[in-house]
Amino acid sequence: MELIEIILLLTIILLSSNIIHHYVPVIPDSLIQVTLGCLLAVIFGFNIHLSSDWFLLLFIAPLLFNDGRRFPKDDLWELRWPIFANSILLVFITMILGGLVIYKMIPSMPLPVAFALAAILSPTDPIAVESIAKKAKLPKNILHLVNGESLINDASGLIGFKYAVAATVYGSFSLKGAVTDFFYISIVGGVIGIITMLFILFIRKFLYEKGLTNVPFNIVSQIASPFLIYMLAEEVFHASGVIAVVTAGIIYHLKSSKSNASSAELDIMSEHTWDVIIYLLNGIVFIILGIEVPFAMGTVVKSMQFNTWISIGYAIITWLVLLIIRIAWIMIYEAFTTFISEHRFAPIDIKTAVIAGLSGVRGAITMAGVLSIPFVTNQGIPFPDRALILFIASIVIILSLLAAVIILPLIPSDNNQVIEYNNNNYWNEGKTRIYMLNFAIDSIKKHSAEDKHISNVIIDQYQMIIKQFSMTHISKMEKDIRLAAIKYEKVAIKKLMAQGQISKKMINAVNYEINHREIKNLNQSNQSNAKLELVSSYQTLKLWLFKQNNDEEINKQMRKILIKINSYTIENLKQLYNKYDEDVVETIIDEYLNYNEALKTSPINYDARYRKIRVRALGAQRIAIQELLNDEKIDWKTASDLRQEINYLENLELDS
Repeated sequence: MELIEIILLLTIILLSSNIIHHYVPVIPDSLIQVTLGCLLAVIFGFNIHLSSDWFLLLFIAPLLFNDGRRFPKDDLWELRWPIFANSILLVFITMILGGLVIYKMIPSMPLPVAFALAAILSPTDPIAVESIAKKAKLPKNILHLVNGESLINDASGLIGFKYAVAATVYGSFSLKGAVTDFFYISIVGGVIGIITMLFILFIRKFLYEKGLTNVPFNIVSQIASPFLIYMLAEEVFHASGVIAVVTAGIIYHLKSSKSNASSAELDIMSEHTWDVIIYLLNGIVFIILGIEVPFAMGTVVKSMQFNTWISIGYAIITWLVLLIIRIAWIMIYEAFTTFISEHRFAPIDIKTAVIAGLSGVRGAITMAGVLSIPFVTNQGIPFPDRALILFIASIVIILSLLAAVIILPLIPSDNNQVIEYNNNNYWNEGKTRIYMLNFAIDSIKKHSAEDKHISNVIIDQYQMIIKQFSMTHISKMEKDIRLAAIKYEKVAIKKLMAQGQISKKMINAVNYEINHREIKNLNQSNQSNAKLELVSSYQTLKLWLFKQNNDEEINKQMRKILIKINSYTIENLKQLYNKYDEDVVETIIDEYLNYNEALKTSPINYDARYRKIRVRALGAQRIAIQELLNDEKIDWKTASDLRQEINYLENLELDS
């Protein structure tokens, strides 16, 4: 299969996994992706022949750069010492102790290979942690700790993994040489990351100041940075590309927050571009994991050395060993730090240690590292137990995800420690949006003298949205009523045609106008109608192909016809009072009445005047957000998200 076909297939599977997750939210995306990958391999025999070099470059470089780029320095500074301990010391302790246990458990596996397996299973995955955080309601300090270590421990785990693999490939290992090389590749890799990133930022700023403000150019140069830095560190200086891209990401984060070189548009588009890239890379890694599991299992079984149940047993024991080491480390570390700071031995909080232990889920970095293991050593012989390593790593990733999703929610948490995603000190989304809409309604009423009826149309639409927030069943009810209104409009058109009041020349324009307005109303209420969208697109095409004269006489006829159609619809909507909530029916009828009055009293440039009032209402909502932020009713992130949404809606109105 050609490369482009493989990429398209993996992307389709990734999108499918998110559709499934939308309807089955209890199952994490990553597990769905692994399952789909397994099905693809088992049913169709699909396989991907991976090159370790390009796999490390393609997946690890951008993933780790993004981790460093999003390093939340302010929030995590308070937990810097436990984060450092978990990210460095715990990784190497896990590598040594876990490696020794694996070595004793699997006699055929050489010690360096056992160390490599334990090392690559040490790093926790930040994306996986985020995916389980809300479901499990992790205590605040544990969430920050696990998030912090997951941003850093990738580098230490991959360095240990790389040395263990190198010892297996080249058949020799020198402790002195390893220590010397460790400091060389770590320090040089860090220096390369810092210097190169500073140089790239300087060049970008220089070019920006010289007028090269092209947004795509700046975004592409940023995306290319981790690949260039990784290759420079690995290929030219033979240092750690992992350390280089992590430090480069941190430097980018520190410098970009202090620089005026980039525009707000560039920052927003850059974030969205990175979201897409990381979304694709993480998802594809888990799909590849699923694809590799059946083949790894088949290779293990065919070797006649291990059967399926023994291999699964090895994986379960490995996961339990890693979990026990992590829990024991957390308890010992907490006891030690308490003794140092307070000169006393505090009771060990086993529950917190277990929660922190189960929160350390494995993910994309572990899989990317395992898949980079070469197939043969420097002596030309197969890499020892490569298939078994891949199988064990795959099962450990799946077990860690399942344990976090299933067990963590069952552990009772202290209410004062749990992160409140809907903090009681802040307003929830519904209350916030209701305030914003009411604020906008008040603003519209203050300026409604010039376009009273158009203003009332928008007020009716906003009031309907407010009803939806206060009564969840209103959304479907409104959609049903609007669909009924469309049917009445169609009947009215047929009656007017039968009476000869609409010419064939006008019929498409009338249908287009009605459908276009109805789509706008449905979109305003966050609803949709696929059939209506399709019909409107067809009518738009006909209007474009058979363009009619846009003179005042035709516009006048159009307004008269629309008023008659709306009047017929209003009379028939009154029949729905007994079937639906009267207030909802009345609101939609008022909207039609105000639209009719607007056509009578403000016939010229209706759409332009409608957009003008909409933009003014959006501006009022922006003011409401600032008031809520000043009064500490919402946090900064909520304010930022709402402002961004308003900016998008405002741009749509202005562009149209």
